[in-house]
Amino acid sequence: MTWIFIISVIFIIISILWKKRWLLYHAWKIPGPFSVPLVGSAYLLSATKDSFFEVVYRNLDSYRPVIKTWVGSQLYIATTRPADVDKILTNCLNKSPFYENFNDAMKHSLLTSKVSIWKEHRKMINPSFNLKILNSFHDTFVSYSTEMVKYLSDLEGVEQTNLLPVIWEKTLDAALATLTTVNPQVIKERRRFITVTVKFEEILIQRFHTFWLLVDFFWKLSKRNHKEHKEVCQIGHAFLENILLQEKKQYDSDDINDDTIQSKRFLTNLTKLNRTKQITHEEIMDETCLMLIASSETAAATINTILTFLGIYSDIQERVYQELVSVLPNMENSPTQEELNRLDYLERVIKETLRLVPTVPFILRYADEDIKCDPYVFPVGSNLIVPLVLLHKNPDVWPEPEKFDPDRFLSDEVAKRHRCSYIPFSFGARNCIGLKFGMMVVKVTVATILRNFKVQTVGMNSWKDIQWDYMVMLKTKNSRLRFEKRKF
Repeated sequence: MTWIFIISVIFIIISILWKKRWLLYHAWKIPGPFSVPLVGSAYLLSATKDSFFEVVYRNLDSYRPVIKTWVGSQLYIATTRPADVDKILTNCLNKSPFYENFNDAMKHSLLTSKVSIWKEHRKMINPSFNLKILNSFHDTFVSYSTEMVKYLSDLEGVEQTNLLPVIWEKTLDAALATLTTVNPQVIKERRRFITVTVKFEEILIQRFHTFWLLVDFFWKLSKRNHKEHKEVCQIGHAFLENILLQEKKQYDSDDINDDTIQSKRFLTNLTKLNRTKQITHEEIMDETCLMLIASSETAAATINTILTFLGIYSDIQERVYQELVSVLPNMENSPTQEELNRLDYLERVIKETLRLVPTVPFILRYADEDIKCDPYVFPVGSNLIVPLVLLHKNPDVWPEPEKFDPDRFLSDEVAKRHRCSYIPFSFGARNCIGLKFGMMVVKVTVATILRNFKVQTVGMNSWKDIQWDYMVMLKTKNSRLRFEKRKF
């Protein structure tokens, strides 16, 4: 019996190796850390939560520009060469199985769905993000950024250790007010939704850096983590159900003309399509979950990071302020859309911040065909990583890559670079649908705050002094800000 067992195990191992021979052959040619049988290099992820990002970053950085690593039986290949990134994001539209970790929250969303579903949903959602619709949101964005200014006025001169939750509340309200016809004030539990979103991300990070929990069998046996994961998803879904219910009531009570801007709002449009059976209720839930989190959390994290950077680099902040004075001569009035479009230097500051600190630091795709990136082949069946945190600091592309220099984004400088050298919102057909929405929220909010306050960062001399909390998105962890009211 012992020999039968041994022979059976050997046969199983040989069968697995034979099935993966194409992956193994090409992976052997690509540099990467040492792999342990069955585990691969996943042991490197077994660090504390605080150092998880640093471990991933350090290992990717040490083997750049191309690195391979095995996580169990899954092959991951990362590259920081813009030409490779172009090929990957142009030819590989299916997401990596890695995104299945988000399935309980948003399985049918643009983020996680298979190409067939993604194409249909993207076609449905695109009209809600055209420029005419986005420009109609301008006054709403100004309104919520003005509320942010009122909040900060009460805290003038007081050191703020964690402003992110406050900014997030305002960006969530702005998202609800623009993507739906629902009044945010009638939606209860908004703060709790933010709390459970953070908890959901914490649980995912716990799973990522405990490599045996990446196996579904062991994950489901881990009762505390798995149970908490289900509970936070249920709370989040209850919040979303309430929003969908309010939207349906509003839709039924209003006589909405299909040609109006209101009919093109994200959730209104999907509610209409649900009535004609083009999209299911569950699919709307998943897309709404993604849109609310992506539009509010990423914007809040970016705004908080920009304010921290400008607090450190007071000369750059002063240059932004002088542009505001020039473009907005009557500083007591709210900026118009036309005036915001003329804030070129502020836009460069936003872009340079996202270069150094992309809110979503990694993009993952699945190779459903061989991708030839000389001298390597990224084989079919592999998971392909685009590490934006390293791509955006490639020294072959960016001189002094660690320096904060907004003038990198002058038009003449941009023209010199490969189109995939800088892609904070991804690239290609499956890029971020809300990139213009996000930029508008960030620009309006930062402009409104800076025209009213001078921002100071306490205890930091360089952006490298910032500590980062990697919770799916990159967020500042030790940012201490002080706001001084400007006189005009």
